[in-house]
Amino acid sequence: MRFSTALLGVTLAACAGSPPPEPTPTPAPAAAAVSDGCASIVAAFLAKPDSTPVTKVPEPIKMEPRPFRPPYPADLLAKGKAEFRATVLVDTLGKADLATFKIQLSTHKWFNNQALNAIAKWRFRPAEIDGCKVPRNYHFSASVG
Repeated sequence: MRFSTALLGVTLAACAGSPPPEPTPTPAPAAAAVSDGCASIVAAFLAKPDSTPVTKVPEPIKMEPRPFRPPYPADLLAKGKAEFRATVLVDTLGKADLATFKIQLSTHKWFNNQALNAIAKWRFRPAEIDGCKVPRNYHFSASVG
């Protein structure tokens, strides 16, 4: 079986018993421009996720569970080789947006739910362009046989 593949850091602070946080400094104009730049870049990518090249493509960082594991259906390899291709939008948090899951090719219906259920649990490193995390389609393909 072959798989082809194309961090969200979260910091939490305990609130109980801690002193109030220092006031947040006002961002410099350049920082505000970068922030606004990312917002407009993200909006553009949501409209057309594959329209512009990125510096980093989305890639799985946690591929558990594996989508296609034996035992395979008896008729899966009836044509000698079974193939599957799909796309799904990976958001800026590294999660697959299952509403965008599209099957491009499936030689057996068994693949369809197996892939959807697995990819729903995967975590991705989101795509980036110019330091901004952007939504981008992830292209998944697999073959057996």
